[in-house]
Amino acid sequence: MRDKKNYYQKYRRYYIWEGLLLSGWGINFMFFSKFYEHAVFYIDKKDKFIIQLLFLMNYYLQDILKYLLIGFVLMTLNVLLVLMFYIQNKRGDIKKKEMNGSMIAFLLGIIVNGIALMRTIIWPLFLVLFIASLTIVYIIYVITTYLYEDKDEFYEDNEQVKIEAHFQTKEDAEKYAKEFMAHWNDYFEKKGYRLVNHVKYDGKNQWHVEFVVQSMK
Repeated sequence: MRDKKNYYQKYRRYYIWEGLLLSGWGINFMFFSKFYEHAVFYIDKKDKFIIQLLFLMNYYLQDILKYLLIGFVLMTLNVLLVLMFYIQNKRGDIKKKEMNGSMIAFLLGIIVNGIALMRTIIWPLFLVLFIASLTIVYIIYVITTYLYEDKDEFYEDNEQVKIEAHFQTKEDAEKYAKEFMAHWNDYFEKKGYRLVNHVKYDGKNQWHVEFVVQSMK
């Protein structure tokens, strides 16, 4: 239970940002719904879909562009937040249960809001922007992954790669060290390094773990 609490405490900034984004989605959807109800009132439902779409674009272009831009920004930030949360977890934690639960909740927020906007006449425009949003985030991911791997490909002997602090007991620190080692040993061995941990007492009734790499050559 304490490990679970520590996990959510460590990543609380992601939950705060997700809450702010969901609030943004809610406010945007509230105003968009009022605008959309007013706009479609004048549409002849018997017309072809393309005629209805062109009607909205012709008479409400400025409003549509405004909501498209807001939706694009919210979607991009939301997907980017999920990506950052996933990368941070993969690099620093091995609590898959908590991570998977959070990922599902984050993705569910994106899916629900995306579906809500896609159930409108202007869904093709939202679809294009959502694809553009995913593309931008993917490009960011590829670039950062390349830079990260290129930077961390070489380590100095006994270089510190991670430090985890604020353990109340030595047993908690050793448990975390064991789990971390089991998760990352293969990764560093493939790069020619041995992962070593040191459990230390910091003098404030707390323990911390230092992880260093040593060359196997």
